Amino acid sequence: LLSTSVVDFFFDARHVACPPCATRERTAFVMSASPPATQQMVADPLVDAAVRHCDAFLGSPSVAFYPGKVEEFDQVYETSFFGRGDWTSRSGRIPITTGDKHAPPALFVTINVPRYDEFTFSVTTPDGAVIARTSPLGAPGAPVVPPARPGVWVEWGGKHHGHIDHDFASKMALAPCCSVTTKNSFGPTEAVSLRDNTLSPVYVLVCFGLMTVFFAPLFIIPAACCAPRSFDVVNRATGAKLNRNHRSGDYCDDGSKKINLEGLNQEQRRLTLLAYIYDYAMEFSKRPQRNDAGGGGGM
Repeated sequence: LLSTSVVDFFFDARHVACPPCATRERTAFVMSASPPATQQMVADPLVDAAVRHCDAFLGSPSVAFYPGKVEEFDQVYETSFFGRGDWTSRSGRIPITTGDKHAPPALFVTINVPRYDEFTFSVTTPDGAVIARTSPLGAPGAPVVPPARPGVWVEWGGKHHGHIDHDFASKMALAPCCSVTTKNSFGPTEAVSLRDNTLSPVYVLVCFGLMTVFFAPLFIIPAACCAPRSFDVVNRATGAKLNRNHRSGDYCDDGSKKINLEGLNQEQRRLTLLAYIYDYAMEFSKRPQRNDAGGGGGM
């Protein structure tokens, strides 16, 4: 009695793809051909200082990414005889802080969306110095061809750093027929994957709801409103769990996403931050739905 749209509603196609939903073209995210920042990414004292500032900040046990405080700009909308329609391109600027509500932003993420399902992003200091950014062809040292889609090269400190992509290799623990989106972040010597813990309360409640059918609302509504979720950062090569990130339910959080960095080395911290940004950029760039302004919260 419950269609797969229920699963689509509570588990966005970025996170879960069930076989009946596989024909929908909602998972092919492509990178824009234009870098997001005008600053020339070259090795110089200012860029080096920005990188040191970022690494010192990421040395904290955790940081907070604030999609709820996104500042949108450069918005272009469809127009017709009936008035203004959905946006067709836009940009957004999101702060990253220590997690203290009164702390000033230590970093900013700027996401540029030239068209639906295409994006680039950059990480900057508050004064605009570029620390990292996506690049279609990569910085010096990168391969001369773009990475396989979906994926993008990443520069860090003006040098080639690696790439980010996503796949559907992981399966839900209680519903093995459904896949979970995994964000993969590759660096010079390390690689990490960011994936949902499918035994977290939100997944368990929705799976029980779908199995009981008639009592589905008793499980699904609380799950959608307040059930917490968690995400694992794992070593891409060995599969070992490096740490776990927890998040409150969609209607119970403050618009921030705490990123746990405990137990990670410097490169793993960078890669974890990039994976979270990539996940949110996918959400921010998706085509608006009928009752959605487009650009939800991602993880």
